[in-house]
Amino acid sequence: MKSIEKAVSALRLMVDSGGELRVGDVSRHLKVNRSTASRLLASLAAGGLIEQDPVSQRYGAGMLSVELAANFHRRFDVVEQAQKEMDSLAREIGHTVWLGVLSGTEVVVLKTARGSQPIQFAVEPGHRLPAHAAAMGKALLALKPDSEVRELFKDALPAATKQTVATLERLQTEIVQTRLRGYGVSDQELFEGVKAISIALESPHGSPIAVSVSYPLFTIENGNDQQIAEALLSFGRRFGARIGDVRWTR
Repeated sequence: MKSIEKAVSALRLMVDSGGELRVGDVSRHLKVNRSTASRLLASLAAGGLIEQDPVSQRYGAGMLSVELAANFHRRFDVVEQAQKEMDSLAREIGHTVWLGVLSGTEVVVLKTARGSQPIQFAVEPGHRLPAHAAAMGKALLALKPDSEVRELFKDALPAATKQTVATLERLQTEIVQTRLRGYGVSDQELFEGVKAISIALESPHGSPIAVSVSYPLFTIENGNDQQIAEALLSFGRRFGARIGDVRWTR
């Protein structure tokens, strides 16, 4: 683990140094001898994260780093594209719309669009939510193979409320239901009195995102939220077609 930490420190130093590194820089920064610093940089170069200029002997970003950066920008290009559509959906249904991505066993909220309802529920950008209890998490997990979901959640599932999915078996059942109906549901699993539904979208060249609608249950007459679900599915078909998600264009 220490070698990984040193590699991360070296890469961060390269960014802070304007995109170039020398063996001496790494040696001084990590407080290691030059041979150790040289081996570390050689390992990063072998993995494609950095590459050495044969003339200056300095190291710069490698092709793998360039590809990672490109994927990052593609993801956030999709996120920015989604904002206008999210604003429109929030106006249509009157409730809060979120956008998030999966990070291990959590969902990270990246965008929020507020509706017109006088009482709303929202989680601000930057917050992390347990994926097994969040509608966005279930929608994103439904894209993964069952074996990967089992590996992610092989430990205990923490409960936020009495309604939270508490076992892997129940989570897998929820994921199957999510695939069948096209959206994930969190019914008071994160916050009492709040329900959320979510869809996942994926462009051919980017990481999956999830778009979710949350609402206090008392704002839904007779508990009938089918209109919200239909509006969200319509959003999925419209935006999915725009970003080339074939699951939404069939």
